[in-house]
Amino acid sequence: MTLDRVLSELHLHLYGCIRPEALLRHLAGCEKVRWQEYEEAMAAAYGEVPPVREIVERYRQGDAAAAAEFAGLFVFGDADAGDFGRFQAKFRLLVVASALGDRHGPPEAIRAEVAGFAAGVRADHVRHGVGYAEHRIMLGRGLDSPGERAVLDTLLAAYDRDGAGPAGPAERLALSLHRADPWAAWDRVREIALGPHGAVLTGVDFCHVEEGHPPKDVAEFFAEVRAFNDAHPERALAILYHVGESFRDKSLESAVRWVQEAAELGAHRLGHAIALGVDPGAYGPHTRTESAAERLDQIGYDLRHREGLRAAGVRVDPAALEEERARLAALPGDAVVTVSYDRDRLAEVRHRQDYAMSRVRATGAVVEVCPTSNRRIGGIADPAHHPVHRFLAAGLPVVVSSDDPGIFGTTLAAELDWVCEQTGGGAELREHLIRAARRARSEVLTGRVRAD
Repeated sequence: MTLDRVLSELHLHLYGCIRPEALLRHLAGCEKVRWQEYEEAMAAAYGEVPPVREIVERYRQGDAAAAAEFAGLFVFGDADAGDFGRFQAKFRLLVVASALGDRHGPPEAIRAEVAGFAAGVRADHVRHGVGYAEHRIMLGRGLDSPGERAVLDTLLAAYDRDGAGPAGPAERLALSLHRADPWAAWDRVREIALGPHGAVLTGVDFCHVEEGHPPKDVAEFFAEVRAFNDAHPERALAILYHVGESFRDKSLESAVRWVQEAAELGAHRLGHAIALGVDPGAYGPHTRTESAAERLDQIGYDLRHREGLRAAGVRVDPAALEEERARLAALPGDAVVTVSYDRDRLAEVRHRQDYAMSRVRATGAVVEVCPTSNRRIGGIADPAHHPVHRFLAAGLPVVVSSDDPGIFGTTLAAELDWVCEQTGGGAELREHLIRAARRARSEVLTGRVRAD
């Protein structure tokens, strides 16, 4: 297989790659499953508890229908769309049956589980034509408990095969850090990056809930990563940043701004970035809220970028903004500001997106598009509203990935097919996207290796 046809998966969460049948086998063999934790999460998100316990027991007894029923309950499908809380509840099933979920458990049990799942994921990649995969994993804040060390030692050794062992894709690891305090893990990240398996640690990731964690909060950390990269170019780390995926806590304007800010702070790849390119008209006239502090940040942005925004067709009234800023400054930062959207304001958001896309493009940041994930977590029901149309039209560097192919019931090939079909790009676009993904590997973006 030639390199320009090898599929490269750049946005994958390791445990989200576990297919329903593999999880069901694991559950059936578990002595201990924290069922209450899962069932409480499902009851809170869905208002009912699915009969997963009973299905697992039927599977143990050899019921041939159990596997299909389990997959139907586990996969986060179109009927679940538009609610990140629902996604988290379903994902909880991967946690409650996992030795990894109890990071203070016996390290040997953790090693065995992680090695088994990693081997299964690798086999899945082979089946679906993936020749290169970057996996992300989120553990505790410090990454330093015996259990966490067992997880990372197992994965690093598995990925650092140097061509030895079973055939399979080249695999790399990115460590997902906690948005509230990435510094807690930084010493451990440096230790791994400069250690014997550091060649396969190629990035740090920021995922999970983004509400309440503006990109500005990690500006200093991003600068520290860049300094590390300058000092150790052979072990440089890409910054992978989920942003603009879920933005219920803010205005559409602020959501767009967050994506631009993440790129300009130095993120190499932007996860999802739905807010940057989704058709604002898809939301229709509606009302949103954000904090006074967030609105003040948006006012500051509008004033700093007034000329560029105006050139893009956005009305900016400095006097009115200064007056609003003075009024909001007297309020507590968490005071609620209401923002109402009519058709005119939604059209103006589109102009803001155009401006922000031009700024993101200038940074060289790559946007990771995960179509099924975007449609279901982002609740984008109409394919015409999906941001990939505008990303491609704007000339943004774009890669396509599957995010959590196990829980979404998808493959990278299916995601590429969807993009090419919906945009009309056909085989030519598919080849372009496959090559673009090779060029957007973390180790290429940081300069560790040259693009193929």
